[in-house]
Amino acid sequence: MNESASTATAPAAAAAAAVSCSSLGHTHSDSYPFTLSKNSTLKDYLAANRRNMDKLKAEHPAVMPLSGKGQQPHTLWIGCGDSRINECTALGCLPGEVFTLRNIANVINNSDVSSMSAIQFAIEVLKVSKVIVCGHTDCGGVWASLSNKKAGGALDQWLSSVRHVRAQHLDELKAIDDINDRCKRLVELNVLNSVNTIQKNSSYVEAHARGDVELYALVYDVESGYLRELPLDHHDDYSEVFRLHENSDAPVH
Repeated sequence: MNESASTATAPAAAAAAAVSCSSLGHTHSDSYPFTLSKNSTLKDYLAANRRNMDKLKAEHPAVMPLSGKGQQPHTLWIGCGDSRINECTALGCLPGEVFTLRNIANVINNSDVSSMSAIQFAIEVLKVSKVIVCGHTDCGGVWASLSNKKAGGALDQWLSSVRHVRAQHLDELKAIDDINDRCKRLVELNVLNSVNTIQKNSSYVEAHARGDVELYALVYDVESGYLRELPLDHHDDYSEVFRLHENSDAPVH
């Protein structure tokens, strides 16, 4: 295929998107540039699924047969549930590559059984070699934690972890005049707090001591779509405390 045939003009691409939207039962204006909208029906969702999977199978014919045989992901992605970030889109990955744990504001704490079991399963059973904690700009959970306004219900309980991070770094955050920059900094601090919790997790500590897993802290920019790395303070001394054994001769104090 020559270049002129393979490259669509902007108007042509827009027209194609409009046709795609109208074929799903809604107009260009209520969802463009997205595939579905609040007005979409279940029929629209099923049609979108079939179209997307047909495209995936045409481009990567080996992926779905492999999926049917089980999963062997290389990465555990711990991120926020925000609709603007998707780990496969951000990393360019295919189904079967990334095991995912998402919640509001990418919070990891030891009292959350769901998070702890997901981390244990990913590291001990799936044998992932990478663990990524990824926050993002303009995070609603972080914005709420910067405010003293009551969110109500379970949200305040969940966001208490982020508010504790805010409290620990209150002077630093107060020194940042621009509220958007303050939010960006709390996003970073919150990611690092979750990373710090993982660094003390026994499953991670043991795998890391064997050289089987690496841990990264990232922030996703929702406007550009790019990821950036946060520097980590690797506490190798944690292994002395958090590396547990079935049998040990070490004295208990």
